[in-house]
Amino acid sequence: MYLGLHVLPVCLLLVSLTTFCLTYILSVTRNDVSPVLPYISDTGTTPYESCFFSFFLNLSAILALCTVYIRYRWLRLVSNEERSLRCCNIIALVLGELSALGLSLVANFQETNLEGVHMTGAAMTIGCGILYMFSQTALSYKMADTLSLSRLRLIMAVFCSLTAASFLIATITAKSLRSSTTDPLHWASTDKGYPAHVTAAVSEWLTCIVYLLFYATFVQDFKRTSVSVSLNIITMEESEGIKV
Repeated sequence: MYLGLHVLPVCLLLVSLTTFCLTYILSVTRNDVSPVLPYISDTGTTPYESCFFSFFLNLSAILALCTVYIRYRWLRLVSNEERSLRCCNIIALVLGELSALGLSLVANFQETNLEGVHMTGAAMTIGCGILYMFSQTALSYKMADTLSLSRLRLIMAVFCSLTAASFLIATITAKSLRSSTTDPLHWASTDKGYPAHVTAAVSEWLTCIVYLLFYATFVQDFKRTSVSVSLNIITMEESEGIKV
């Protein structure tokens, strides 16, 4: 049986975006968050939308792990074991796996329950994720991929770096200006720090969407890759394997 691997990054993109849309709709209809530009984590921190948030983001984390590993194996096969490429590929693998692990932490530890663990997971997801984007971009140039694809990956990596920095600065600014007595999940236009909050929320959504789209750039390479699965049964009476 042969499995086409290009479905992995596609499923990662679709599952993640569907999760964000679903939890946004649920949290807004239940009045758990403000309808205008909530943070992604805010839409998945309150039951029952938190159940969907955890389940589907864990699925996304698994898909990300698989995608990162398959990308590593693919590059290893086509790089002819050149030392510099091999080292860069291993670094990219570690960064990608750490990013996926961070996504699982974000999914399982909601910000209103264990904020420290949640924020650590978010930092791993975005921080290691952006470094993963740059490492894959470097590999694209070294592997002499099409120039347009290499440039696209570079643009996406730089864009995510800028939006992530904007998110961090704006979030700190918004929280420092806003009163600690107000509901952190419901922002109003009259709140101090609201413009910074809007900037942070837009930056967060853009960062996550572009980061997920980055994985979609692997689709063409994965279309040329498949996994062959076979099962050999050895019995006491037979010395030959029966292939199923």
